[in-house]
Amino acid sequence: MTMEPRFLRSTWWNRLVEVAHVGLRILANGFATTSVVTILASNQEIYMMNHIAIAKAHYSYSSALRYKLIVDAVGSVFSLLSSILVYKKTKSSHTEPQTSFYFNLLIVDMVMMTLTISGCAAATGVGFVALNGIEEPGISWLPICHLAGKFCRMATLSIAFSYAAFACMTALTFLSAWKLKLLATH
Repeated sequence: MTMEPRFLRSTWWNRLVEVAHVGLRILANGFATTSVVTILASNQEIYMMNHIAIAKAHYSYSSALRYKLIVDAVGSVFSLLSSILVYKKTKSSHTEPQTSFYFNLLIVDMVMMTLTISGCAAATGVGFVALNGIEEPGISWLPICHLAGKFCRMATLSIAFSYAAFACMTALTFLSAWKLKLLATH
């Protein structure tokens, strides 16, 4: 049997971990929801002289941005439901070990963290091309951010909120793994 520090056995420490679990889930929900709203608002018409619209920039024109939108929406729903579930679990009067609950929570946290970073990576790649363009032999994609500045700023903001949601989900994954380890060593 391993000796653990006394503060890990105290009720205030367990309460702090429970509050962190719920708080990080609420933060992840807020960041993911804000990311969804921001990407939905990122559209812009591009005008030439004489105010003639020649093009429109919209998230739905990119499969990577659509994927990020779906992942953020799923992450938002997941974090809301899991925060309710964790809150109810911490308020229950059961004193039996909750190893299976935290194991399932760890698996779901890892899946959501992986999905979120894949959406962030896909959108970041598209954003890089939109900002800088690509000039390779056989490929020529022109940058559009100098023409659709509002669209690029909104998409960048949405991606930043997605990365913040990813940071919360990463912290939740480590917190769930740590809590599971503590429960397994008792």
